[in-house]
Amino acid sequence: MNKPLTRITVASLALLAAQNAFATGSGGLPWDTAITTLSGDLTGPVATGISVIAFLAAGAALVFGEELGGIAKKLMYVVLGVAFIVLGNKFLSVLGLTGAMVF
Repeated sequence: MNKPLTRITVASLALLAAQNAFATGSGGLPWDTAITTLSGDLTGPVATGISVIAFLAAGAALVFGEELGGIAKKLMYVVLGVAFIVLGNKFLSVLGLTGAMVF
C-alpha cells in the first residue's frame, strides 16, 4: 500500500467533510442582537437622563455630606464612575471625538 497516496486520500476526505462545518446560514453570532440592544439601552436617552441625575446627586452628596461614612463615600464614587461611563459617549460626541481616530 502506498503511504503518501493514503495520506493524501485521508486528507482530502477530511477537507471535504470539514467544508460543511464552515458554512453558516445566518451570517452573524447568536448574541449580536442582545449586545446591540444592550449597547443601545446603555447609550440611549433614558440612561443618559438617569446618569445625569445620579451624577448631580452623588456630586452634591460628596460636596455637602460632611458626615458620610467610608462605605457611603465609596458608593458615591461608584455612582460617579458609572455616570461618567454612561455619559462618556455623549460627552465625546459633543467634543467631536467619535469613531476611530488615527494620528
